[in-house]
Amino acid sequence: DRPGVDPWEGNEDLAEEFVDAMLLVGEARLTSRVSGTSGFTEDFERRGPRDSRGRSLHELDLSRRLFRYPLSYLIYSRAFAQLPAPGRDFVLSRIEEVLSGRDRSERFDHLSAVDRRDVREILVETMPDYAAVARQR
Repeated sequence: DRPGVDPWEGNEDLAEEFVDAMLLVGEARLTSRVSGTSGFTEDFERRGPRDSRGRSLHELDLSRRLFRYPLSYLIYSRAFAQLPAPGRDFVLSRIEEVLSGRDRSERFDHLSAVDRRDVREILVETMPDYAAVARQR
């Protein structure tokens, strides 16, 4: 990165694609329950932060969609944390616009009002950077 240069400037379309990926836009719906015996589900669901109600972005659904809460758990990853601040802030702001209902674009129709509320509540409690963005809105 060059000091004073916003690497996301002029790349808004790429940033929007990133937001779509994080919010699982275009996620394939499951037509039958996915199950297994490897213990992966239990191990995976033990990971990641939980809010005061015990909810986590690591919870799997496996009956109608992959994740119970439709936002990628990778929002907690080191890779996300190390994005250049302008890009990370843009993504968090856009996610807040969608989850708060200010952006009701058709591409986010897969997110019910309950999904939006639940994911927003989880993030506010488990991700300080997101909580700061949500407070500013």
